[in-house]
Amino acid sequence: MKNILMIFVFAGLVLLGNGCASQSFQQSTEQVCFPNTLSEQAMTAAQTVLKKMHFDIEKFDTDMLYVRTRPLSGAQFFEFWRDDNASAYAAAQSNLHSIRRTVELTFTPDGTTTCIQCRVQVSRLSMPEAPLVSTYQMGGLHTDSDSSFQTLEVDSDRMAESEWLDAGSDPSLERMILEKIQQQLQKGFG
Repeated sequence: MKNILMIFVFAGLVLLGNGCASQSFQQSTEQVCFPNTLSEQAMTAAQTVLKKMHFDIEKFDTDMLYVRTRPLSGAQFFEFWRDDNASAYAAAQSNLHSIRRTVELTFTPDGTTTCIQCRVQVSRLSMPEAPLVSTYQMGGLHTDSDSSFQTLEVDSDRMAESEWLDAGSDPSLERMILEKIQQQLQKGFG
């Protein structure tokens, strides 16, 4: 019991220390320009970076100079190999809520310079409240579970009523992605 209390106190301090209210509604869009870089090189480097971060590419359009990923669920505390939580605030949100992030990159060539604009859109799952009559029903509140068999499969009726809500952008992850693209370009891959 004492350990659980300490975890909650620590989580609260992390949220207060990182200004949870101020970060969740920021709508910043990071852009960085890379001299002596063609748009094809920048797009290839971006693709490599996003794949290493476990994002699946949904759209890779070389004509429109645009890359978009499929939504990626936020890394949990035990997924130490993932680095999509770029700040303590993002890590806390990933562990407290069901969130997902989508990355959009836009490439703008200007001679031998390519500018990359990065936007990370965060969504949070909202499930409607369910009345709880007894603790016996608690196991099947949101899933197809019962007292003798637990499952992670969400009840289809509950899922139909659920929706992903816009939770703003993730400026820390935007900066991290652009820094990783710069590092990838400096390696000479692309």
